[in-house]
This record gives sequence, C-alpha cells and structure tokens, in this order.
Amino acid sequence: MATTKTLLSNLSSLLCNGIISLEEHSRMKKRIIKAQAVAAEAAAVQALVEPLREFMVADTQYKISDLVLGVLAIKAPCHGYQETAEERKYRDGVAKPRILGALEILGASKYGSGAQTRYSFGEAAPEFEVNAEAEEESAES
Repeated sequence: MATTKTLLSNLSSLLCNGIISLEEHSRMKKRIIKAQAVAAEAAAVQALVEPLREFMVADTQYKISDLVLGVLAIKAPCHGYQETAEERKYRDGVAKPRILGALEILGASKYGSGAQTRYSFGEAAPEFEVNAEAEEESAES
C-alpha cells in the first residue's frame, strides 16, 4: 500500500494536470487524511492491548479509572488527584476510549453501567449472597 505522502503527491499531480477538479482533490485529500488518522488511532489502541493484559489479573473486577492509572499512569480525581480541565479532557476523550477499545479487543467482560461499570477477565461475575435457608426449604418441598 502506498504511503500517505505518495497518495497526496499523486493527487496533487492529478489536480495540476487538470485530470480532477479542486473539489475532487479536496474531498479525496480529506479521505486520505481521515484514513491515516483512523489507522493511527487503531495502532494506538492495539499498542495498549498487551500492557492491559499484563496489568489485569483474572477474576478481578476493575474500574476504568483504575485501568487508565495502571496502564497509562494517568490519575483521576477518584485517586486524590486534582486535575486541570485539559488533563480531564485528555483522560476522558483519549485515554478512556483507548482503554475501552483495548478491552473490547481482549474480550473483557463488562458488568454494571455508568460510574459503577466494572471490567474483568474470566468469571469475575458479581457474586450474590444466597439465602441458605430458602434453598433448604425449596429442596425439602
């Protein structure tokens, strides 16, 4: 596959030679640049898969903020860190989505919703206490 630089150069040549219009050139250039950005983001997410796998212990549930701290060393307010607006924007807009993408690639289980969401490998499903007396009564019936 050709590099982005080569594609943009060939595209400019087509424009200069009158083969394509300026509108077509602009549209194709945006597509090439967007495809490059998508590929770079996918590579960044893929690069987090192995560190995430090494950090997580099977059958243990993790909050997303703990995973971001453990893998990327980015603290959140729940860790006692007073972050700036710019740091929060990066953590919420870049770091968390990348960790979530890596979790999806790994096939991690998701439990709960909102702030109570937990992620895990293995069978770390929430455990519920079972009333032993109710079980015995139903078994006797």
